[in-house]
Amino acid sequence: MRTKLTLFFLFFCLTIFAQKIKVACIGNSITYGYTIENRDKDSYPAQLQALLGEGYDVQNYGNCGKTAQNDADDPYTKCPEYQQAKDFLPQIAVIKLGTNDSKPQNWVGVERFIKDLEDLAVEYENLPSKPKIIICLPAKAYKVAWSIRDEVIQQQLPAIKKLAKKHHWQLINLYKKTSGKAELFPDGIHPNAKGAGIIAAEVKKAVLKVKK
Repeated sequence: MRTKLTLFFLFFCLTIFAQKIKVACIGNSITYGYTIENRDKDSYPAQLQALLGEGYDVQNYGNCGKTAQNDADDPYTKCPEYQQAKDFLPQIAVIKLGTNDSKPQNWVGVERFIKDLEDLAVEYENLPSKPKIIICLPAKAYKVAWSIRDEVIQQQLPAIKKLAKKHHWQLINLYKKTSGKAELFPDGIHPNAKGAGIIAAEVKKAVLKVKK
């Protein structure tokens, strides 16, 4: 009887320790890996998985063109990945939005943008799995392409920093980390595999700071 109980206890412990930490990467085309030839291997979430190793389950919920704002041309909350990320019940949610919000047809000011970004993040934070939120400043835009405007992205930065501080969310300054690296953004907006690797490395640092 004692042997059976010991074996059961060992099996239970192994099951607990074998559980992977689930990381949901929520975002737009930069998260998706648009323009990266082998996005299944070289998108930032894929590289993040490789960096974190077997103890983590990293899923890519990026969808091209998506905005944080609900009253915009292509809201993230209207795409299937929005619900898929919820159903995943992550322990960590990495949110990187704002680039497409800078388009003229979407931008009416920082107040609406930050309210909708906050509502989105809080909705994930309130999932039954109670994930830790990691929020990213958008990457630098090197050209006005797809109507994306870097001067508007710059207006978002202080507000996102303030939002992260308000909720005690981890903040990743991807704008700073991707500045001065135009050669890694061939179309001016989307990083190549090396650029995605820089993002993955920064996200890894933040993920490892999360208290288990």
